[in-house]
Amino acid sequence: MTDAVAPHAPIDRTVSAERLGDAFLFLTVASSGIVMFEPAPSDLFILIHAMVALAMGLALPRAVVPAVVLLALFNIGGIISVTQVRWWAGADHGHPFIFVAISLMLAVNAVFFAAICAERPHRLAIVMKALVAAGVLVSVLGILGYGLKIEALMRAGRAKSTFKDPNVFGPFLVVPLVYLARLILTEKLRKIWPQFIWAAIIVAGVFLSMSRAAWGLAAGTLLMLGLVLYVDERTAKGRLRLITIGLASLLGIVALLAFALSFPEVRDLFDERAKLVQSYDGARLGRFARHGIGFLMATELPLGLGPYQFGHIFPEDPHNVFLKALMVYGWLGFVTYTALSFWTLAKLFAPMLLPRPWKAVAQVVWVLLAGHLAVSWIIDSDHWRHFFLLWGLAWAIIALEARHRHMRTRPAPAGAPAAGRAGG
Repeated sequence: MTDAVAPHAPIDRTVSAERLGDAFLFLTVASSGIVMFEPAPSDLFILIHAMVALAMGLALPRAVVPAVVLLALFNIGGIISVTQVRWWAGADHGHPFIFVAISLMLAVNAVFFAAICAERPHRLAIVMKALVAAGVLVSVLGILGYGLKIEALMRAGRAKSTFKDPNVFGPFLVVPLVYLARLILTEKLRKIWPQFIWAAIIVAGVFLSMSRAAWGLAAGTLLMLGLVLYVDERTAKGRLRLITIGLASLLGIVALLAFALSFPEVRDLFDERAKLVQSYDGARLGRFARHGIGFLMATELPLGLGPYQFGHIFPEDPHNVFLKALMVYGWLGFVTYTALSFWTLAKLFAPMLLPRPWKAVAQVVWVLLAGHLAVSWIIDSDHWRHFFLLWGLAWAIIALEARHRHMRTRPAPAGAPAAGRAGG
């Protein structure tokens, strides 16, 4: 008897619009590590992606509206503050109108990421993987630039890679580092060796940025991540595993840093940068003195000073994002930025502990947002692209959680059998 040959279905070689969009999203986020000029490549990619997505029917979830309103009010405060500008040539060679335009663009970017990831939850993982790719790439460039003394990839003896400033390069790397750390702490041992390699490369990049903000951010967020995972883990065996892998990873980081510090040039720069208070921090008009003076000034400036004006009055910019909100966005900007910060952390707290498909990303994003807001007391982070990307991911998760709760509480259609308890 001869077996009949089953007909083969034709192979579908077409690429769906959704898969093409996911690939473009990966490219967009992976290019976010290149910020040497304005607009950055990722800004143009986001603009193209947003226009195509809107043409194809991308909708804004209702749960994201509060973030949209707060971001809009924040930028309205910035636009109003331009009326207070006295010096139009910025202290750092920026133009007030350009500053406002960048603020608006970053707010729109955050809303775009919130909408596109809320539409398809799997895109949260795509974004995080793209950030890992970007982090590894710019770390390698930063390490090579530092080792080969490539001036275009350095600033003041510190690695900056494809960023304008080491103090942005370092914090950017903390985002993929925390995501990799969660994988290392939670995945099976046989699957985490690649993550160890990528994390080691990124740790080297963070270290060579010689950014105290990045070092503190990395240490603080990794510690918070460990605490979140420890609380979330219910079994003694699981908690012991977390502690064991965490300690092993810490020893690996110490060994890596010891190797780096064996080079005299690296050690000398580290000794200088590792001081908790630098000369420009504690001077008469240093960073901390400017904070106190600035907050007192703000009590008489409801509309703010306007972009770049603080740097004309004092030696440098505020280096405190909440003070900068007062100076550049006025009282309106300060109130809305503060509200956005704490509202987001509060709304994202439950999703990072509940059994949800987006739980892993929620834990990473919550930890990173809390860490960035903490370090923002000593640095200006209002134009960090990856910070606004985190806002977008946070509100995408908030929208997904709201949709999930709505689906669970929605009454069943008429005639549908009532759901009963499992078991008898």
